[in-house]
Amino acid sequence: MHPGELETSVLLYASPDLVRPSYATADHEAPSRPHLLTLGMRDYTTSGVIGRPSLATAEKGKTFLDAFVDLAASHLDLLRTTTDDSSDGWPRTE
Repeated sequence: MHPGELETSVLLYASPDLVRPSYATADHEAPSRPHLLTLGMRDYTTSGVIGRPSLATAEKGKTFLDAFVDLAASHLDLLRTTTDDSSDGWPRTE
């Protein structure tokens, strides 16, 4: 969640100056959040934290971003190699 382990890890890797030093002690558990999308985070946390940012590391952030870039690249490659020259309007791979 926000700013849990993953989000904090990405920031520690990409923009460590944006991470407050207190992240290491900011853990807040809110395992049940049935109305999060309706009520927002205020009903579940007073600090804005839901998750365990104390587990975050820059190395985890780099690992995630590298995997995300690889996954996005494969999708973009597929889109780049499709053409729409079929009679039914569906893209075909070359």
